[in-house]
Amino acid sequence: MLLEVRNLNLFYGERHVLKDVSFHVDRGEVVCIVGESGSGKSSILYSILGLLPKDSKLSGSIRFMDKELINLPEGEYKRLRGRHISIVFQEPSLYLDPLFKVGPQIEEAYRAHFREGNPKEKALMALKNAGVQDAERVYNSYPHHLSGGLKQRVCIAIATVCGPDLVLADEPTTALDVSLQGRILKLFRDMKGEGRSVLLVTHDFGVVAEVADRVLVLKDGLIVEEGSVFDIFDNPKSPYTRELLEAI
Repeated sequence: MLLEVRNLNLFYGERHVLKDVSFHVDRGEVVCIVGESGSGKSSILYSILGLLPKDSKLSGSIRFMDKELINLPEGEYKRLRGRHISIVFQEPSLYLDPLFKVGPQIEEAYRAHFREGNPKEKALMALKNAGVQDAERVYNSYPHHLSGGLKQRVCIAIATVCGPDLVLADEPTTALDVSLQGRILKLFRDMKGEGRSVLLVTHDFGVVAEVADRVLVLKDGLIVEEGSVFDIFDNPKSPYTRELLEAI
């Protein structure tokens, strides 16, 4: 088991955001979290990566590769982030630094954990794997020169350049057209084939059908249903899951 979350409770001030959330992610598995906006999907990812607001309160257990992450010292978290766990944020414009070209930003993620290898070569390969055909041009571009879809692919390149064991993906295909979405989903399937894992937040059941092994259905901070992708589509048990499927 790569990741195990047990009885996770999260408060933002007085607001109870996650309520006794428990699940796991095995090696070489893609797990999708679905649910309406505000259900707490992104908060699960931020809890795993230690990126919560200062006024938040988190309890329970998050074990990654047999290491407890709750209350983990920041120095140890820095060694994990990017190298073993990475994240693709929902809004790439807020993540990319407008003062630096794309290439050095991808290279920085690689240099933070590796001294060997050719950082530029790794950055270009990460861009190509993320569906960027003119990788050299994008490498030498500033973020504001790129479309929203290209920025998202740059963020995916940053998240995958170090070959992490687990990628947390927050609506990673929202800004992409159908063909590019397919390229990114293929990247996630390839990662699965290499024994790496993906925890993917999405509202798109087409994405779920394409890549998921298992699905978590979240409503108001509670997991109301969990099952294989076949169980969720063919035999949903929760009325809320049926509502989501009927809304497609």
